[in-house]
Amino acid sequence: MSDSNAQPKPIRYKWDPETFTGYQLRFDAEGAAKGGHYCFHVEDWNCRTVTHEWPCQDLTEALEVLNRLFSVDIEEERARLNAWLPAEYRAAT
Repeated sequence: MSDSNAQPKPIRYKWDPETFTGYQLRFDAEGAAKGGHYCFHVEDWNCRTVTHEWPCQDLTEALEVLNRLFSVDIEEERARLNAWLPAEYRAAT
C-alpha cells in the first residue's frame, strides 16, 4: 500500500568541487496536490551550505536550469524522470 503523502526522493546530479556541494531536483508532490505552480525545485543538495534554489513551474524549466549549471541531455532526462514522478503528477511535466 502506498502512502499518498509520500514525497519522491530528490534526484541528485553533478557534484560541484568549488562549492563542495551538488545539485538536486526535487518534486513537491504536496504543493502540486494543492495546485501549486512551482512544484519542481533545483537546489543545493548539501545541508551545510545552501548556495541556491531555483523554483520551477514545470519539468522543462527545471531541466533548463540544470542544463545551465552543467550539461544535461534534456530529452533523455525528461524520459527518465517521467518514470520517477508519481503517475498523478506527470501532467505537470
